[in-house]
Amino acid sequence: MLDELFEAGEDRFLDEVLQSRSEKKLKSFAEKWYRDGRPFARKALLRYIDDGCERPHHRPLVKAFFKLAEAAQDDEAMGHFLAAFDRLSRRDLVKRTGFDWAARQPTETFELRPDLKIPLRARRQKGRDGKPRRSPEGHQLYEPLETFTRVTRQYLQRRAFRYFRKLAKKDPARYGKSIRAALALYQDEHLSKPERLIDAWSLMHGLYHGSKVLSRKPRGITVAEGHTLAELSPAPYAPQAWKGCPDALFELCLAAKSRTVRSFAISLLKRDEPSSLRGVPIERVRACLRSPHPEVQTFGAELLKGVSGLERLPLHEWLALLEIENPQALPLICELVEKSVAPDRLSLEQCIALACARTAPVAELGLKWARGKQLRTEHLREMVKLGAAAAPKVRAEAVDWVCQLLLMNDEARPELVRELLDSRFPDVRARALGLMDKDTRFGESTLLWTAMAESPHDDVRQRLVASLSAREHAYEPGSLRQVWVSSLLSVHRGGKVKRAVAQQVASRIARKPEEAEKLLPLLGHALRSIRPPDRRSALACLSSAAFHRPELRAAIGKALPELRFVSEQVTA
Repeated sequence: MLDELFEAGEDRFLDEVLQSRSEKKLKSFAEKWYRDGRPFARKALLRYIDDGCERPHHRPLVKAFFKLAEAAQDDEAMGHFLAAFDRLSRRDLVKRTGFDWAARQPTETFELRPDLKIPLRARRQKGRDGKPRRSPEGHQLYEPLETFTRVTRQYLQRRAFRYFRKLAKKDPARYGKSIRAALALYQDEHLSKPERLIDAWSLMHGLYHGSKVLSRKPRGITVAEGHTLAELSPAPYAPQAWKGCPDALFELCLAAKSRTVRSFAISLLKRDEPSSLRGVPIERVRACLRSPHPEVQTFGAELLKGVSGLERLPLHEWLALLEIENPQALPLICELVEKSVAPDRLSLEQCIALACARTAPVAELGLKWARGKQLRTEHLREMVKLGAAAAPKVRAEAVDWVCQLLLMNDEARPELVRELLDSRFPDVRARALGLMDKDTRFGESTLLWTAMAESPHDDVRQRLVASLSAREHAYEPGSLRQVWVSSLLSVHRGGKVKRAVAQQVASRIARKPEEAEKLLPLLGHALRSIRPPDRRSALACLSSAAFHRPELRAAIGKALPELRFVSEQVTA
């Protein structure tokens, strides 16, 4: 099956190889696969190496591929082996506790312990007589292993970097190109812990060969006494291969999958290539700012200061830059935006959208620009959107400003206050309730009372009950206002009160059809808050009014769509 899939160039071929456990078949397949010139075979080969090279029973195939690539001076394949072999050696940082009898206090030390699940060496085979067994040719025989031993893993790491070390001596330019391509293959998930980082033998030598922070020992790299990994600074092997190539370093910043490699390239650019960082093309800076990695975004924001012609950058490019959620880069970007972009280039809607951004620097800039706009009454509906601002400080300032505008504008409608009452933020709702206390236009609005009764927020409903309970006895019995108050309070009271209020509102609609448009929504709230048997009296009164005054049917159907008129009855 493997032969058929390989000849056909099927994508499933690699999956079947990875699942295979036949050592002899895999080993016999190595040279045929490596020599195949098709792009399919080459891509599958590199993906196989990137898988990690430690699947059970794949040792013969890995060794065969490695020897073929080394003999062929295949820089690309050797770079993939370099990154893959650096994941083979694994040590764990273990804390050991003890007691210092001289100082009379407990002690804590840390040591790197190898993975004991991986055998140190292969065991020799012994016969029944207890003596080592040998092949007919006289070679020592060992017990079969599924994967590489610890000693072999360390050897493979050193052997892979030895290839690049020899290449650096022979051709520094070729070495620089090859090692940068290999370094871009390292991934953050494989270097997630400090011990994983220093276990990557080739990576540490490639980036920090000359550093005094690291101590190289036969069993692996350790941190030198009195130093920490935070002190590491670029000290690459063959430094001449890294000089005079700022373009390659920029490409490494963008292409590297590991933060360690990206930070190394950025530090090397700042230290050795300062002249290349002045007047960087805007396309390169834009690529850095669009990177998903925070350290590259921050680097791009620093480079943006030295770019000429920023005032000619299109507005949509600036707005795209402000969408970056990097706490280190955003203040720099906002500073440049404020200097380079005239506020009149943005509409009020765009300023409010910026003020509602999740990051504080962008939100502050958007609110500042919105305050400078000339506002008219029709802009108030757009302004109340500031109640959704995510930054707390900006939201507090923005809502205070909006409330002042609503109080000062005689044409402001209660619908705008309702938008603030429906906010998901408690501080915005509190300011909206305060606005109702300050201005009778809003405090006496039936629309706002109804909205408060429907609100899902407890603070709004509690404020409604407290306010209306105080007003209920201040109005004359039978007045329209008293009916409104009773209807709204019925939602929050017992069953008897609810039934009575529903009957009261229905009777008033029957007596005064001209008030139906205002009272029917309130009746709907009362009817929906009581049990079906308790609705009968109110529905009976309402149906009588509907059949005596047919002009009420349209208003009833609009306010209470649950009701359906059938011949001479009203059913729910």
